[in-house]
This record gives sequence, structure tokens and C-alpha cells, in this order.
Amino acid sequence: MNIKLDSLKKINSGLILSTLKNNSFTRVELQKFTNLAAGTLSNIMKELVNKNIILETEENTNGARGRKGTKLSINYNYKYVIGIKVKRGTLIGTLNDLKGNILDKIFLPISDKNPKSVAKNISEVINILKKDREILGVGVAFPGQIDSNKGTITYSSFYKWQKIELKDMLKKYINCEISIENDVRAMALAEKDFLSPDIKNILYINIDRGVSAGIIIDNKLLLGDNFIAGHIGHAFAENNGRTCNCGKIGCLETIVSNPKMVEDYISLLKEEEKENFDFNYFLEKVKENDKNAVKVLDHALWSLAVVIGNLSNTFNISTIIVGGDIIKCGEIFFNIFLKHMNFICLPYVAENLQIKKSTFDHSDNTIGAVYVVLNQFFNGNIL
Repeated sequence: MNIKLDSLKKINSGLILSTLKNNSFTRVELQKFTNLAAGTLSNIMKELVNKNIILETEENTNGARGRKGTKLSINYNYKYVIGIKVKRGTLIGTLNDLKGNILDKIFLPISDKNPKSVAKNISEVINILKKDREILGVGVAFPGQIDSNKGTITYSSFYKWQKIELKDMLKKYINCEISIENDVRAMALAEKDFLSPDIKNILYINIDRGVSAGIIIDNKLLLGDNFIAGHIGHAFAENNGRTCNCGKIGCLETIVSNPKMVEDYISLLKEEEKENFDFNYFLEKVKENDKNAVKVLDHALWSLAVVIGNLSNTFNISTIIVGGDIIKCGEIFFNIFLKHMNFICLPYVAENLQIKKSTFDHSDNTIGAVYVVLNQFFNGNIL
């Protein structure tokens, strides 16, 4: 395979940046860790230092009289990242440094679902946060089917959008790098950064009004041929006669979603006990070990394990991260889910199975959008 020189330079720059992430090394140490030729390393380092992306710091390595050595580290204040989370009727925007730390935050209601109006809302938030700062890039996390290569919203059920070229619309207002990604896939990138670097494959699951996943294989986000990888809510789970929003029968979302679990719980109650409970009430009943609530949760997690367990077997993924309000019911969730996953998964997958709760609250943060940009930075694609 022929690799263009500029592509090779990006790969090598990414290798250097990812190696220095949260670390500082001498040039000798960096060459050892990256296995790059001395000339290649020197040329790239010269450019990165000149751009102020890499800092050189002299330090005494052998005591007060010892020869000083030069340590290399990333300048996390080199530029800033803006993260935008598009929710159902709300925008959240944050200004972040290159470590992902939030420096400023804005909430803005979306009163008009028209694509032009939403694009204008997004650009307004970006310009407020940007001011006169140098911005590395803007990440937009959007709920729906996203062609992240083109920055197109292929389909959004809430906004009723189809084939909306959001990136091109934003470029009319904003002069910087823009990356658009499905919100759950974006969260998978953020979650990955808080795991051991030895873990290369993860499945991130978010359960809310629906259920979706971000899949990372060999440290790369799986997008799929049509950029809809991760929409596990529409995997067939059981022949229950329930019609999903997608028009199919028996999708996972007809069982594993906050509204459906509440609906199933209410259906098991006596007529005089039935009320319009919310999901938090259902979670409280689970924690109280209410037999009907636990029965509904068990059925939901069995269905989830069937879908996730088969994905784990297929891709040999043992690290599963779960986000959403459902994990608030604590150990009972993880105990039931782990039991069903052990039943479904092959022995060599099950013996290494790690099911963890999400590091973040998916619903009210922009960290996924921020990591879409940071992922590009540490891969050498944007500098």
C-alpha cells in the first residue's frame, strides 16, 4: 500500500502527540517509544516546537551539578476546543483546553427545529465562546444518523431532518475546523480516554429514550459503510409484536428504553395501582427490590445481553461501558446484566468481561463533542 508523504507525516505527528499525551520525554526516550528514525523525529519535532504545540523544558537530571536535559511535553494551552451538544430542544456549548477541561459553558434553548435556525443557534454559541481565542476545532455531537465524513445529518427522528448538510451550513458562519458525530459514538471516544491504554476495544452503550452504542475496535471508532454503526436499538431482540419507531417488529428499543420499561412495569400492576409513573420512580422500585420492577429490568437486560453478547462474541470485545439513568439503580443492574452476559458470551470473552458504568453523565455534557476534536488532534489530523 502506498502512503502519501503528507499522510505519513500526519501518522508520525499523531504518533508523537499520542506518545506525549499526559507524559514528558527526552528526545532519546521519545525515539525509543515511537521507533521513528532520528531524522524523521527531528524534522517533525522542529515543526511542532516552532508552532508552540510542543514545549521544551530544561531540567536537571543528575542533581545540582549534573548536566541539564530537555524534556518534551504538549502545550495544553496551545489552542482551544469548542464542544457543542445538540439535545432535544437545547444546545450546550463549552470552551475547553486540550485536556478537555471546561473553561466556559453556555446553554441555549432551540425554539425552531428548522435546520437553518439550528445552524444559526450553533454558530451563535460558538462565536460567544470563541471571542478572540485561537480555536483548534469545533466538535458537534448530534442525536441521529450522522455521516461524519461529510458532516451530514442523514436522519434525525426528533428534528425530522433528512440529508441535512450541517457542516456546510456552519461553515457560512464559522471559519475553523468542524467535526460532526453521532452523540453516542462521540461519547465512546471520551470514555476510551479514561481507560487503560492497553484496552483497544470497547462497547459503549447509552440507554435513554432509545438505546445506542459506540464501538471502538483497535482504537478506532467503527462508523460502518453507511455511517450508522452503533444503532443497536434496531437490532432484532424478540418477536413481541411491538412496532418500533423504525417500522420494524421486535427491535431492542421496544424493550430496552426508559419509556418502554416504565410501560412494562405499569402493565404488571393491579388496576388500582396504575399511575403515570416516570422512570425515576421505576428505578426506586428496582432499588426497593419490587418484584414487578425487577422482573421488567431482568427481561430488558436479558434482551440487551442477547444483542451486546453477540457483538462481544463477534468482535471479541470484553470491555462494556454503560451510560444512562438506568445505572442509577446500582449493583442490581450490573449483577443482572453480568449474569446474562456470562450466559451469552463465549468463555474466552466472558472470562475477561469488564462491565463498567460511564465516567460521564451523557445527557448534560459536551465531552463527547470535545473528544471528537481531540481525537483528531492526537492522531495528527489537525494541528
